[in-house]
Amino acid sequence: MPDKKIDLTIRSTNGTPWETSDFSTTQRVDHVREKAIQHFVDLQIMTAGDYALALVHGSNADPLVDSNTLEESGVSEGAVLVLLVRGPQVDG
Repeated sequence: MPDKKIDLTIRSTNGTPWETSDFSTTQRVDHVREKAIQHFVDLQIMTAGDYALALVHGSNADPLVDSNTLEESGVSEGAVLVLLVRGPQVDG
């Protein structure tokens, strides 16, 4: 039985939303982070770089551990995630 996909909103560093149901709670945070970065790079909204994925709770964004699954990280249906700059960004 395939994993159930959940509805998520993932925001770029400038707040642009990506509403997606491409991911299940059993997928690892690093997989979702890499796909989100690629999505925003493809749209020319962000540049490739070192980003963390964080779960938004009210006005706080708690960075997630790359090796955990979304479920282990407390990500559930309707969650809002945001990409945060993790390392220094280098202009090409």
